[in-house]
Amino acid sequence: MSLFWFHPPLAIRKRGLGSAILAGLGRGAHNWPALLVLKGLNTALAAISSFVLAYVLIRTIGLESYAFIAGLLAVATLVVQCDLGLAVLTFSELRSHYLSEAHKRKANQGDHDLVLASVTIYTAIAAIAVAILGVVFIAGIVHVEHHGIAYLLIFAGAVCPLPRMPLRMAINARDGFVWTEGVDLVRRVAILVVTIAMLFGLSFVAYGALSLFIWVTSIAALVWLARPHGFALQSGVFLEGLLFLRRKLRDARAAVVLLSAEFVISIFPYYLLSATGDGSAIVAFDMFYKVTRFAMMTYLIGAETVLPHQTRALHNENASGLGRATAAGFVLGLLPMTVGIVAVSMFGERIFGTILNHSGIVSPIMRMAICAMLVFMLIQNTCAYVLVGAGKFEALARRANITLAGMVLISALMFLFHWSIDTFIVAYVFVYGVGALLFAECLYSLSRSLWEKSSHAFKMGT
Repeated sequence: MSLFWFHPPLAIRKRGLGSAILAGLGRGAHNWPALLVLKGLNTALAAISSFVLAYVLIRTIGLESYAFIAGLLAVATLVVQCDLGLAVLTFSELRSHYLSEAHKRKANQGDHDLVLASVTIYTAIAAIAVAILGVVFIAGIVHVEHHGIAYLLIFAGAVCPLPRMPLRMAINARDGFVWTEGVDLVRRVAILVVTIAMLFGLSFVAYGALSLFIWVTSIAALVWLARPHGFALQSGVFLEGLLFLRRKLRDARAAVVLLSAEFVISIFPYYLLSATGDGSAIVAFDMFYKVTRFAMMTYLIGAETVLPHQTRALHNENASGLGRATAAGFVLGLLPMTVGIVAVSMFGERIFGTILNHSGIVSPIMRMAICAMLVFMLIQNTCAYVLVGAGKFEALARRANITLAGMVLISALMFLFHWSIDTFIVAYVFVYGVGALLFAECLYSLSRSLWEKSSHAFKMGT
């Protein structure tokens, strides 16, 4: 199962289009203001698209069908999690190689094979998942009535991030942050336009088909952007890439544990609440999840903008540079956190009532829990990005497992004592907050270690 890219004539590759692309990529690579603006626009569009989709679907296909889609997207998230953290490990390794090789233009063969194998395997996993869901619908295991085709198309689009991730990480590792954000921006705008078009008569099936087409087109754009860096998918190297990936998987146990634990922590309430059969609780948590995921996206504006500077500081063992970059990312996250807390605490009842077309589903206690979650997520997100860039997967995995154990405990208590959704969410936020503080402690240890090294080097120099 190989993927092929067709190469232009050698002369064009050497002197024409390839050189022009490389020059363009180089000019935009370190443009942090452009990256900051693009991240901000993408975050705003992600939030708008998510809530506009809920608004439109509830009014076009009903609250019950929307609840089914929310569960379907949770399953798609589970498929995307098949990455097992390898995309994060890919970025960490490729970024380290790039910084160590004095900005060598082309990736080495090992990096090339790793990306090739990841994209190929992830494409196959996504295709198999869509095929299985189709069989489930056709066999009548899950009754979907007349929306089956649309559900399948939406699910297919929702699993597209799986093959997209290694491509995006490979480009970003070589300072292509601006260009991948540009592709994401175009994709989000296009999907938002298609979503709004449903209010003017676009069918649900057409929405699903167009959304899938937009996703596939954005992946093709990343394929094109990856080529100048040497990530050209071609026949004859897949087996080498598969063997390379297998070796990396053995070395990536901590990354796999970390990302798997983080995924379960964020998504398991969907499945837990589904077991209770309470549709209102699922919709309430869906709003909780959407708001907190939106917060995470806004925090990524600062975290990903300063990430290139953090990785350089870590590579150079520059403690002060790391501290300045991390502080800048945290400060950038304070603004959306504050705006989010004010909006949810003061206007949450009106906002959620308008989106859901029903009042009272998101209670005052749930809204206060969302506000607390926004604070804890900023702390954890700021710390996690630095620590992942430093390769501290084992330390993070241990802390994530402690948090996960706490989540298992409160889940058991929910069933034993018949907790309400509000009680469960309060306990969920408390356990998550403990985990965030554990991440902060890990970052403090890393910073202290770098400062001690800097101080020792200074004393040796004098």
